[in-house]
Amino acid sequence: MTRLVLIAFAGAFFASSACVASAAPFKPCVVYTEAGKFDKSFNEMAYDGSQAFAQKTGVAVAEFEPSGEDAYPGALQSAVSAGCTDVALIGFRFQSALAAFAPQHADVRFTLFDGVVPGNNVASVLFAENEGSYLVGVAAALASKSGTVGFIGGMPAAVIERFEKGYAQGVKDTRADATVLTGLVAADPKGFSDPFAASEIARDMMRHGADVLFPAAGVSGLGALDIGNSTGALGVGVDSNQNYLYPGRMLTSMVKRLDVAIDRAFDAGRQQTFKPGITRLGLKEGGVDVVVDADNRAVWTPAIVAAVARARQAIISGQVKVASPS
Repeated sequence: MTRLVLIAFAGAFFASSACVASAAPFKPCVVYTEAGKFDKSFNEMAYDGSQAFAQKTGVAVAEFEPSGEDAYPGALQSAVSAGCTDVALIGFRFQSALAAFAPQHADVRFTLFDGVVPGNNVASVLFAENEGSYLVGVAAALASKSGTVGFIGGMPAAVIERFEKGYAQGVKDTRADATVLTGLVAADPKGFSDPFAASEIARDMMRHGADVLFPAAGVSGLGALDIGNSTGALGVGVDSNQNYLYPGRMLTSMVKRLDVAIDRAFDAGRQQTFKPGITRLGLKEGGVDVVVDADNRAVWTPAIVAAVARARQAIISGQVKVASPS
């Protein structure tokens, strides 16, 4: 089980008057991507949240793990056929399948994480990755000895661009003369499942002086973290707390509190307070943050602690506006 640092959510962002009602008995379900529920990243954070909900309520959560994107429509159909009343979809790659499927099943409540689909029975939950990544950039700029850091994205996508833009801005705002190297694993979803390709990008970045590596690439990122650890670069975990992977060699992890968000989504379905539309969760809402724990605390100098605290407050207060593609 991934170890997490508890961060309080500000407000019940799913609390609202019921917009979609179902006569069927409440049955929550999760549809993961093909990376699987134990990917040490985004899917696993969702798994943690669904298990917390099940333990809290005694209501079992059904799970579906399609083999690939072409199997997403079938997974949605399987969930509905199994009697699911509330379906959580883990990732922006479900957008197309859900846009076609949701209107045909108006009595089912769908919650899509990291993507947007309109509809009276769809809640779209986005995270302000740019805000959390800005804090990573501040820490990376101060931790880097070379003045060069790297970012590795899985594939071209708005969510990946939010990671990249926030990270680069945090680095540059902290250390104007720093260099931020960027790379993508692939042009398609394969970029999230190729650790070897990510490790090769990391090697190349380190040959160009990068000594802090921030991969936002799902399972692929594990390859970058591994090669960084073995060659002396600091790593940054993503989505889940990955500090435990290489204690003392991880700068931090930029977590997206999908575990709390999915628990809230299921609570909304159970209590008939589901609300469709877009919800954005950033630092102020407790939706993103950086992790400092026993596995990376020694890496955080007093200067890093102070600079990240200032940056956090500046973002929350609106003093600092973090770039975002959407």
